[in-house]
Amino acid sequence: MFEQTLFQRLLDPQPARSTTSFDSARQMDSVLLHLREIFNVRSGAVPTRPDYGLPDFNDLVIQFPSAVPAISRSIKQQIEMFEPRLRRVTVRHVPDPDRPLSLFFNIAAEMVMPDGQERVAFETVLGADGSVSVR
Repeated sequence: MFEQTLFQRLLDPQPARSTTSFDSARQMDSVLLHLREIFNVRSGAVPTRPDYGLPDFNDLVIQFPSAVPAISRSIKQQIEMFEPRLRRVTVRHVPDPDRPLSLFFNIAAEMVMPDGQERVAFETVLGADGSVSVR
């Protein structure tokens, strides 16, 4: 049950499976889905949580590359505030001269599991159109 968020459990068409085993792959998929949702919502778009989501980075383009640390901080803060299954989060910008209109970030963290933690890593890409992908 810890593998999915509350909303994922409510929307899951499959009835809850009572099992004593923990599925780390299912939790990883759930975390990835949740990060995609967080990163593709603009801050201020959720009336009950104006701090939910990333700011519109199109305004920061004119400040590039000095805006990269601010973007990294925003990504890290969103994970720390809204994804409790990840701890000790680090976000590092990875320059890609072949794709100058996209920003690449590596996210490393510890995923909390019932029997401890597991190191995980994600690649996040902020596209020129403002969309964010997480893999």
